[in-house]
Amino acid sequence: MGMEKSEALAYALRLLSQRALSRARLREKLLRRFPEGEVEGVLARLEALGYLNDQAFAEAFVASRRKYGPHKLRHLLRAQGVAEEVVAKVLAAYGEEESLEAALKVLRRYPRRQDKAKAVRFLQGRGFPLSVALEAYRLVKEEESG
Repeated sequence: MGMEKSEALAYALRLLSQRALSRARLREKLLRRFPEGEVEGVLARLEALGYLNDQAFAEAFVASRRKYGPHKLRHLLRAQGVAEEVVAKVLAAYGEEESLEAALKVLRRYPRRQDKAKAVRFLQGRGFPLSVALEAYRLVKEEESG
């Protein structure tokens, strides 16, 4: 058993060194190769060591995807198997101000930003709330009219 456990652990560490994974995603990948009991043991060990932390994963995930609004980020994090309470906690820190700042950055690079309907729909497609999309549009128009 000792030998197998270190093999599962080594594989898990190799996966995590390539890119950050949520607990659910890592569990899925490990279960393709190792029995469930072993996988649970490895996951518990990695959590105890601090190598596996869904909150840290979610925070980094959000920070690296500033081109999306909170709705889209919630959807993406859920798809990664991150628990709803962790998602809520992490996105609570992503307030209206950060959301507006991100929307402005995205909109400034959007070629058809003169067309209000298209610009607002585009931002909503990226997961920004309607209120944020409208405010970003208003601010960009203001910037451009100088």
